Amino acid sequence: MSKLKVLIPLDGSEKSMHSLDWLKNFFTSEEVEVTLLHVVTVYYIPEMFEMKDPAFEASKKASLQILDEAVKRLDGYTITKLSIGGPGADEILRLAKKDRYDMIVMTKSSVKGISRIIGSVTSKVVRDSEIAVVVIPE
Repeated sequence: MSKLKVLIPLDGSEKSMHSLDWLKNFFTSEEVEVTLLHVVTVYYIPEMFEMKDPAFEASKKASLQILDEAVKRLDGYTITKLSIGGPGADEILRLAKKDRYDMIVMTKSSVKGISRIIGSVTSKVVRDSEIAVVVIPE
């Protein structure tokens, strides 16, 4: 039996890590293979952007730290880590379709206040996804 392919986007907040707890409660390491994704928001202006830009390098380093922390929480699971640049929802949807994931598991927005109901990234993923999206409330 093949494993279920699960994509888990993380934003670096403790709240986003609740997706990992949910996964562990519902699936064993034998049932799923997990891709942990962190999207670094990149505002691309050709004349001003270089891949060696210190701000980009710092963002990439922070992204890898987020993913490494998540890997520790899923000890024993088959995990792939991805850190990519671009608009969050678009990159999640693109990757889910391209690599044929079976499910996306993500949390509501980590923003407080009125936007707390459901984040814009989560909203777009739920609205436009061609596969199941599980939204973890908190």
